[in-house]
Amino acid sequence: PITASTNSGEKRAGEEEEEEPEGPEYIPKRKAKNPMMKIGYAWMIGLPSGIIGFILAKREVDKNRLKQLKVRQRMKRSNDGDYEGSRYRHQPEEDIKLDR
Repeated sequence: PITASTNSGEKRAGEEEEEEPEGPEYIPKRKAKNPMMKIGYAWMIGLPSGIIGFILAKREVDKNRLKQLKVRQRMKRSNDGDYEGSRYRHQPEEDIKLDR
């Protein structure tokens, strides 16, 4: 019969074998490339260019909005006042005769 003391002894021997690597250990000859470098460069280029692009687009939109506002103000000013054009001149009712 196997006792508890022999079981623990076998487990310890198994653990010791797992700690020792079998065969020669791999030693790289040159420095490995970091895969996060490409992502870092993408962020370094993408983030500032995105911010600059957003600012330029915002300025362009603001310019167009200002143009539209000035046009609206000019239209409003031109609509104020009395009209002297023939289209808006009111003719006396007695001159208008309808054929019935």
